Amino acid sequence: MSKNTRYTVITPLPAGITRETVRDTLHNHVEMIDLNPLVIDRFRIPKPPARASAEEYHCAWYQLQDKVSYLPGGMASGKVEYFACFHDLADGIQTHVLAPLGLDIKEKWTVGGTLPGELRGPTELGLGIPKDGLYLREDVDMRCNIMLTSFVKKNLRNAHGVLVDRLLEKSHLLEREAYNSKLLSQSGSSGEPSLSSEYSARGSMGRHQSWTGAPSERASTASGTTESTRGKATERAPVELGSDPIVHEMAG
Repeated sequence: MSKNTRYTVITPLPAGITRETVRDTLHNHVEMIDLNPLVIDRFRIPKPPARASAEEYHCAWYQLQDKVSYLPGGMASGKVEYFACFHDLADGIQTHVLAPLGLDIKEKWTVGGTLPGELRGPTELGLGIPKDGLYLREDVDMRCNIMLTSFVKKNLRNAHGVLVDRLLEKSHLLEREAYNSKLLSQSGSSGEPSLSSEYSARGSMGRHQSWTGAPSERASTASGTTESTRGKATERAPVELGSDPIVHEMAG
């Protein structure tokens, strides 16, 4: 018997971190995979699994492998292989995990909130959304065997807590780099190597080769989307997949 679990996690973003920095990280599929502490292996695959829906067919698909601890302290652990797709949105990303034993996880990561000088609209109630500043929102819709629900939910929350911490730390570093680069360009001085180039180099020498090239290669073209250019009236933002509403609950 399967059970559906839906919940939302809101993480306020520290001052100084911009929407663009967080959104760029969300759109970097390989980096999002590598920020997850459970993932130990990843491969880009050319075709989606048979269980994929028609609208997900042209998304970016990966075969992933997690190391999962079944007992505290790693006394008993195992490896789980599964498929995951990524679909970029204007303000974030959607992911869909298809795992063994009927485990099905749909997630949406988005950047919300307002900055000083921006108009403030009403905020959704019951989620602890901050009245000021930006925040990262994670909406989870999970279906799995009722006997495994608590275990899977606990592992998912713990892993994504680490992922968010790493994402925020990287955002701090990139914002610092951008700030320093601006000052250096104004003074005409040379500075330290670019962090973004360092991440790119790390991806190109990553632990695995993707199907289509280096692991750091962006997969947005595989999802059928194009890079948005501000100010072009003819450009269309990517649309959200699926239409099922998400029932929110406070993250415990």
